[in-house]
Amino acid sequence: MSAEKEVKDVEEAPAKEFGGCDSCSGVSCTPDGLIGLNTYDWKYLCIPTLRCMGGPAKSPPLLKPDAKLPLMLSLIMGLQHALAMLGGIITPPSLISGDACFAWQLDQELAMYMISAALICSGLLSLVQILRWKLVGGYTLGTGLISVIGTSFTFLPIAREVVVSEIQAGRSGMDAYGKFLGTCLAASVTELFISFIPPRYLKKVFPPVVSGTCVCLIGAGLSVAGLKYWGGGVFCAENDMSRAAAFGSPQICTGNGDVALPYGDVHYFGLGMSVMIFLVFIQAVGSPFMKNCSVALALFFGFFVAGVSSYTAEDGSSLPYVNSDKIDQAGVFTFLWTTTFNIGFYPPAFIPLLLGFVITAVETVGDIQASCDVSGLPIEGPDADSRIQGGLLADGVNSFLACLMTCPPNTTFSQNNGVIAITRCASRAAGIACCFWLILLGCFEKFGAAIASIPDAVLGGMTTFLFANVLVSGINIVGGSGNMGRRTRFILAVSLGVGVGVSALPNWAEGGGLAGFHGGNLKHNIGLWPAKDVCEVFPTEEYESEPAKCTVGAYTASSISQVDCTGMGGAYTAPVTATRTVTTCIGNNGNCCVKYNDSKKMWRDSLIIIMKTPYCIGTLLALFLHLLLPFETEDEDTVGENVKESGEANM
Repeated sequence: MSAEKEVKDVEEAPAKEFGGCDSCSGVSCTPDGLIGLNTYDWKYLCIPTLRCMGGPAKSPPLLKPDAKLPLMLSLIMGLQHALAMLGGIITPPSLISGDACFAWQLDQELAMYMISAALICSGLLSLVQILRWKLVGGYTLGTGLISVIGTSFTFLPIAREVVVSEIQAGRSGMDAYGKFLGTCLAASVTELFISFIPPRYLKKVFPPVVSGTCVCLIGAGLSVAGLKYWGGGVFCAENDMSRAAAFGSPQICTGNGDVALPYGDVHYFGLGMSVMIFLVFIQAVGSPFMKNCSVALALFFGFFVAGVSSYTAEDGSSLPYVNSDKIDQAGVFTFLWTTTFNIGFYPPAFIPLLLGFVITAVETVGDIQASCDVSGLPIEGPDADSRIQGGLLADGVNSFLACLMTCPPNTTFSQNNGVIAITRCASRAAGIACCFWLILLGCFEKFGAAIASIPDAVLGGMTTFLFANVLVSGINIVGGSGNMGRRTRFILAVSLGVGVGVSALPNWAEGGGLAGFHGGNLKHNIGLWPAKDVCEVFPTEEYESEPAKCTVGAYTASSISQVDCTGMGGAYTAPVTATRTVTTCIGNNGNCCVKYNDSKKMWRDSLIIIMKTPYCIGTLLALFLHLLLPFETEDEDTVGENVKESGEANM
């Protein structure tokens, strides 16, 4: 490799045609045109990073956004981006389908469809971002960078709350999910308006202390969900004690093949740990290619471990952690709208979703600036502002379209920035190839079936790491500005204190937290705003207003049965029954209210969702304090020097 190739960036093509599709026109029937032997340092990409090999290899030259790539290089780089995105794309539909109890309904193919639809949506809608379109008035649609999008984690806590609440209200999982999609359709217009606000104003209202707090709390809240899956499954984790209170035995975890064990069993722990161990292995000795795809590779490794393992039951039978039922039933190809949902509207979730879209817009600004930075483009100035405006507009349009495509709202992912930084390939040809891979994997129905067959414990090992990365990203946003003053620390202490606390203890705001069964009794009777306060019609029950009597001569008793009374020659009087309204609950399984006041319940549920969702309550607190508290000019370094000097003077 020449010295010129090592130190110079590959030049961009001067022309831009059809939104950037011309970046795919660098293919020719030559070794360099097909494989790119003289265009990219393949050795850097594939050689493991071992200490004994003399340290890290020298980085290859930067391939800028409009650089034309050979066919093989485009496909390999695109595959890296697709695999880097894979874990983040399949996680939300997997978690939502589990909460919606789709596996318990007649059609068990819904979880597979949601995974396939999420991959296809990501591939199709990413093209809108990557291929930058000029609009009237100087506006644009898309970033013109490798801004691959996927289902946003921001909306996952609200999706879970909507689906679980609707199911507990007696509606089907499909109708519950349809209501979530319909509410997102209405709320997605928010980001369309935000896209026309200059980024500098967004940064003033949502500085790093606010946006970073939000991202931290999204990661913290979802990390709890990851651990629930790791222990065997979300449903059994959340209902372990509440089912025991209702029926006398804990909830068994059933999302791990044919194995059904209590939550936290050591066998589930081992499956999730296999994913973590492989992640550490890749980071220790893996090549840049493996590190870019580490989450997907670790998930597949855990799936492999589960596939070759089995559990020996008490009767001596061997039970698999993975069964092939879903894979056998799946067809070869699928596409969008092979399954549809009844679109509805869930008013209590509307305000939290509005906040979610605002926060997503702020996150997107940071992601696009990071993409510009690793792509060798300025992060400030007219070009950067144009790309941010186009990216925000595309995010809003894509979220609206995603809901119409039966997928949750989509947003720009940050994983691709890490792939660009390591591979030094920012060419949109790689982004278009990534879209090709995502669409291909989504259309291949058996791939979705295989993902849906992954045991919950394995999925939990992957999602715990994935969601913790979101938390780390938030920490990086908050700490990116350097030293934090007293004002910033105070805002963080208040907002994170409440937000992290809610993620660990959701019953702080509502009795029973997320639990069903006996949790319904607790929601009704205790908490910040008990549900009984918005109930219009309570259930009724029959009771004995006067007990049965047995009269024998001058003696009367109420504890003698009719048979015994007759045998004694006495006169038996049947009990007198009456009906009464029960304002607490009947039984221990959530039979508490027949009809709620719809208006009052909407406001009650809206408040509870905000209070129970870590990033909602935490971000609102951070935003309120940011707007309320005056700025301080106190310099941290000066404070430190004064403290040091004071300490020396007192010696």
